[in-house]
Amino acid sequence: MQAKTRQGILLLSALAVLSWLLARQPREAPVDPISRPDLKLNYALYDFSGMLLNDRGGVSLQISSPELRNDAETGIGTVETPEIHIQQEQDRWYISAESAILSPDREHVTLAGDVYLSRQDESTGRLLEITSSDIVMEVTPRTAMTEAGVNIRQGDDRLDAVGMRLDMIGETYELLHDVRARYEMP
Repeated sequence: MQAKTRQGILLLSALAVLSWLLARQPREAPVDPISRPDLKLNYALYDFSGMLLNDRGGVSLQISSPELRNDAETGIGTVETPEIHIQQEQDRWYISAESAILSPDREHVTLAGDVYLSRQDESTGRLLEITSSDIVMEVTPRTAMTEAGVNIRQGDDRLDAVGMRLDMIGETYELLHDVRARYEMP
């Protein structure tokens, strides 16, 4: 074998080893599964269902929606046809709407289009139903308000008004304008 041939074989072998070393993938550390979405990303969750537990492990809030989206740039979340159940001592609240917008701090929820709120006292069975075209809820104090027309029914009694303030914890509401009432005598 000639010297040039040996040099060619050695050079070819060196290039093959160098190519193999460069093409090899570096080993990455195993990635932990994502436990919650990164709010710094745009995302959409389909057929979303979630719940919050209280200190005793009971369900205090359940929410479901066909679609929940987050805009990372603005921090605003949108929810399509949300259904929310809130358990509050002996009262069970049910809230639904055509859509909802969540503020970036997640403290304000604007419900729009055929908004329905109901509260059922589980000890007495009494049902309070509230309907409106839009309602703004404040999450931490659990209050709600609207400037739109509102209808409140409890049993056979009915109240219609323009504007309302609702305290879900204190179980009180204030009707703001043009109040009309119809009471059924027992």
